[in-house]
Amino acid sequence: MPGQIQEVYAELGQVLNHPEAFGLGSHVPRPLAARLESTRRMLRQAMREQQMPPDEDLESELAQDADADGDGR
Repeated sequence: MPGQIQEVYAELGQVLNHPEAFGLGSHVPRPLAARLESTRRMLRQAMREQQMPPDEDLESELAQDADADGDGR
């Protein structure tokens, strides 16, 4: 899934950067550009979330490690 998200992100960028290749003339209409940019922001956030574990999971793991160390194991 992460690879697919990156592909969609890149393809939307191509529409924004080269609109003439998609029959849009030299500029993307503003409402379409705004929607594409918004979608790219959502995809970028999804990619970031997949790369980083949630903080609470990390905190939980660290707390378990500290408990194990404190027990003399």
